[in-house]
Amino acid sequence: MKGRPILGVISGFLFGFLLGISLFLWGVIPLHSDFLWILPLLGIVLGLVMAWWAPFGKTSEQPAPVTSPPVESMDPESPESGPTS
Repeated sequence: MKGRPILGVISGFLFGFLLGISLFLWGVIPLHSDFLWILPLLGIVLGLVMAWWAPFGKTSEQPAPVTSPPVESMDPESPESGPTS
């Protein structure tokens, strides 16, 4: 498994546990609800999935090098600058 599965499990558990406590304290769910047990378990699963999917923005391909357009000379003596006659 790529990513950081242990960090995903710990952070997912803490997220689900603290979300359950918050919902209980706000009176959204009662204390005897099974939802208080389900939230930490869902957090663990979500943390594992995110750890497996991470890093989110990286790809295996190398990005193309960035090229800048050529800079024109500002030297008045240069034959490329100024109007041609």
